[in-house]
Amino acid sequence: MTKQTKKQICESKATVAYYSGLGGLEAKYIEYGIDDYMYLVSGVWHGKRAYHRLKIHYGAKTCYVRLYGQRCPLSEFIRS
Repeated sequence: MTKQTKKQICESKATVAYYSGLGGLEAKYIEYGIDDYMYLVSGVWHGKRAYHRLKIHYGAKTCYVRLYGQRCPLSEFIRS
């Protein structure tokens, strides 16, 4: 069994949410386990796409992912 890459996972899944910051983000998939991870595609508005697997951080008031040193709160994502 071969493990899929971030790009293969993102391209095979439908977009579940959008975020308007950082050149446009598309949330593709959430991997649940001991640590939860979100698969994202960044740069969807300007054409230079990058694929990410980011750990979801749970805080007292909000949960977020950290991309390029910035916090992206999951409450800011808009469901499609």
